[in-house]
Amino acid sequence: MSNIQNSTMMAVAISATVGVLTAATLFIYNKILEEKKQHTAMNNKVDQVNRKVLELQAELNALRTQQKQQRNRRKKLLGSRQTVSDATDYTATDNETDIDAYSVAGTDIGDDEFFDCSDSEGGAGDMDNRTAAVNGVKSSLASLDEDRKDKALQTEIYYKLKSLASSHPNDIEIIWRLARACHDCSTNVSDPEMQKEFIFEGITACEAVLGVPHADLYKWYAVLVGLRGKFMKTKEKIMDGYLFAEYVEKALELRPEDSTIQHLLGRFKYEISTLTWIERKVAATLFAQPPSASYEDAIVYFKRAESLAKEPFLQNKLYLGKSHIALGQYKEGVEYLNQIYELPTSDDEPQILKEVKELLDKYSGYLS
Repeated sequence: MSNIQNSTMMAVAISATVGVLTAATLFIYNKILEEKKQHTAMNNKVDQVNRKVLELQAELNALRTQQKQQRNRRKKLLGSRQTVSDATDYTATDNETDIDAYSVAGTDIGDDEFFDCSDSEGGAGDMDNRTAAVNGVKSSLASLDEDRKDKALQTEIYYKLKSLASSHPNDIEIIWRLARACHDCSTNVSDPEMQKEFIFEGITACEAVLGVPHADLYKWYAVLVGLRGKFMKTKEKIMDGYLFAEYVEKALELRPEDSTIQHLLGRFKYEISTLTWIERKVAATLFAQPPSASYEDAIVYFKRAESLAKEPFLQNKLYLGKSHIALGQYKEGVEYLNQIYELPTSDDEPQILKEVKELLDKYSGYLS
């Protein structure tokens, strides 16, 4: 066989081999993608199942609480009925009759019917019931506030508050806590779609009761509106910035001593200062008076937040540092950043510490 034929056959063989290898590679790659998709889908289903279980647990706990309250009310009502029965029995004896015209004893009216009838009459018993229900909700909210200190319980808290909100849709104390829980859950998940779901749910819950002046309601509504910006286009993001500022300022009017609210207004001033030229042009077309702020303005609010904070406010110190650095005041900025390292930190603040380290690595040389 000639060299040309050998070369031709070798080329054909190589081409065939390459073709087979390419096909095999594509097949394996597609299988990997398919398995990866199945794995992702399975993880999402597991997350959904876990969330459903927690939701059902919250509903069950709410039902148990409701049943306990009903039993307590029933005991009070039965005790009152016994007192009335004793009194009417005495009267009946005086009148030489064995029939108690006011007692339900010996009739086919059960305890449930007596309970339901009492509820519908709106008497003193009904007032007691409402008072007991209000006290029960207050007790539940106080317990949930305490549980929030444990980050592992935040998803469970969200479902409990969601259950309470379904029973008390106009209770501001429940709604603002639900908004806060939506914020907590959005920061605890990595999936952007789940983050978006929590954020938008909290915003919707707040918007249903925004007509009621309440500092915490306005504060957490503003926080969620601020988070919504990362899912919006430039135009909507800028409009949300104005909405954010509007409700932070409303919250500040109601509670000027709140360090978090002061910090949020400082953040608004800081973010306006960082707007790009294009973003400022878009803002100018949307509003007669486009947003205007400076890093100096932001520092004023950050310093107020610092003075009002009852415990170390790491994020506020971070933004004080960033604002001074943006103004070229590196010494002041680095001093605030160093303060963060000198304070005790928790495991749920890695992003703050990471940013602080990056800034110190870059600007610590300006101290010498």
